[in-house]
Amino acid sequence: MNILAEIEKLINEFNQTNDEDFEIDSIRIEFSKQHKKEQLEKIGVWRKINKNDKKIMNKLKKRLDTSEITSAYQLEDYNIYYYNSNKDKPKYRKAMMVIFGLKQYHKSPPPQHIVRMILSILKNVSSVDICKDFLYKPSLQQIKQHFNLKRYVEPRTRTPTETYYINNTGLSMIEKFTIYNKQIKNNLNFTCWRIEALITIPNSKFLALPLQEFKQVSNLMGAQSND
Repeated sequence: MNILAEIEKLINEFNQTNDEDFEIDSIRIEFSKQHKKEQLEKIGVWRKINKNDKKIMNKLKKRLDTSEITSAYQLEDYNIYYYNSNKDKPKYRKAMMVIFGLKQYHKSPPPQHIVRMILSILKNVSSVDICKDFLYKPSLQQIKQHFNLKRYVEPRTRTPTETYYINNTGLSMIEKFTIYNKQIKNNLNFTCWRIEALITIPNSKFLALPLQEFKQVSNLMGAQSND
């Protein structure tokens, strides 16, 4: 069983026991290209992209500074990217694989067989985004009582958006929370709000996930907003 399958097993078991519906939306894997690049190139065509594309760079979710990225590649037209890093210069062997959009409504996720092939080559997961969706606009008042909730403001127009961040969670392994209006983001024809937990995987040999902690936080969004 690969590590992704183990993570999915832990989530599924937790969902069944706790009447939850957590799912994986994104996977990140830090790896060394030295012995992996040739195998990855056999999967398909990797197209070089503009590393200054802010939309693409945001997929790193702040796991790397833009200044650390030397180049970026996309696997065909899938939501699968890897980023070359200069963190280990002058060797330049470090890279990060990002697979996102695994839980979507508006288009198909990356094919499972390709995701499995990548995992069989890289054999690791550095972090995952685990998400929960609400089919109504949730109240954020209880969240604000427990966390410093930052609303994202569009820098060009200074317009407040329906995206919020908790950057200091105070919870082990949970690096940040993101709460946003997925209906607007993906132009859906139904109400959908999402909370994502960015969870680091410090040791895949002793795999554990802070799912109970995530449940406690997501429960704070249980009430429907009156707005």
